[in-house]
Amino acid sequence: MAKQLTSENYSTINEEMNALLTSGAYAGINATIYNDAAKSSILSDANGPVQGRKITQITHVADHTNSLGQPVAGSVTIMFSDNTSITAHDDVDSYFYELHGIIFQPRRFGN
Repeated sequence: MAKQLTSENYSTINEEMNALLTSGAYAGINATIYNDAAKSSILSDANGPVQGRKITQITHVADHTNSLGQPVAGSVTIMFSDNTSITAHDDVDSYFYELHGIIFQPRRFGN
């Protein structure tokens, strides 16, 4: 089951990524974004399905009140290595994610 992509889960996403990266077995993190928790429908954008894309950065905006006194819902934005991004607005979008480590491939130089 995939986990919901919301600003409230931002710290959980970071913890999951940190655990994968500090294990020493992975060189990066890939994400697949779904339209549902059951993972039956992968989100698509202009570049096709958001499946197995390498994450380069994640940012979030917490719920807050703007200068006019209006409430602003939080959001999470994930940027990928192909220069695409996906933003999940807490009050509008219902996206789910799954993270996978990119296996570190040791290289040997010389004899």
